Amino acid sequence: MTDLLASVVVAVRDDARVRRLLASLASQTLPRDAYEVIVVENGSAGLADTDGAYGITRYVHLMRANSAAARNAGLGLARGRFLLLTDADCVARPGWIEQLTARLAGGEVAVAGGPIVKHQPGTWAQRHAITVVDGQHRLSYLPALHLPYVAGANAGFVTGALREAGGFDERLRSGNDVDVCYRLGLLGHRAGLAPGAVIEHDDRATVAAHFCRFYRYAVYQVLLYAKYKHVSGKRYVLDTYPFQRATQAASRLPGGAMRLLRGDPGPASAAVLQLIEAAGVFCGDISGAIRFRQPYL
Repeated sequence: MTDLLASVVVAVRDDARVRRLLASLASQTLPRDAYEVIVVENGSAGLADTDGAYGITRYVHLMRANSAAARNAGLGLARGRFLLLTDADCVARPGWIEQLTARLAGGEVAVAGGPIVKHQPGTWAQRHAITVVDGQHRLSYLPALHLPYVAGANAGFVTGALREAGGFDERLRSGNDVDVCYRLGLLGHRAGLAPGAVIEHDDRATVAAHFCRFYRYAVYQVLLYAKYKHVSGKRYVLDTYPFQRATQAASRLPGGAMRLLRGDPGPASAAVLQLIEAAGVFCGDISGAIRFRQPYL
């Protein structure tokens, strides 16, 4: 039953930053009685006190760590006409819920995403590395399938359509947001953008974490390819993304070095971190190809 405008589902594990997120969700431009926030803690147990926070929060606990299962638990409880996703390492700007639900309420799309910007970057990696899906200023695509997707850090769905599609695939520890967008697309639903629905994101603080982020994404992109190759008809995938990113970074290094000599480390730093991103994707592609026994590189 949907008796609210929106349900915001937050899957969280071992991340106290969710309290900061809840504060931002309690400061939205919509009245608090128009939406709810469902916090689903999975694989950790330290956030039960968030239940009832700000008069909008419902808390659920799952023993096992699985973001897709956590999102499904939230979907099962959701009372909102629209279901929105974000993450514990994010902060929602005040108009986020209003803007994202307005885009969905227009009826043209069943899936929508908004911009993702950096939240108070402090470390070298945070200041100069790419953020989630390069800020989601456009719809994103992967080699697995021709359909677009939006990232779970800033995503909204028509709840009924999401349930019709079967929710989130719990085999996908990463990429379950992409997968559900694919299934909605195959059912004939469209995806779009809500430019005013802005989420701020804490990017990875270290170079190692930056590499691991892209490595993990790439591993599960291979599983997405395996799941949908009967639709795509592709017998193999040559993922050009890491090569394109590495080539772009290498071409910028000489100019970046000159800027560095003049006291501006930004361009050189961005190029180095872009090379690390490309290496993460390339290594993840290889690892996923071996793990899932797929012709994907």
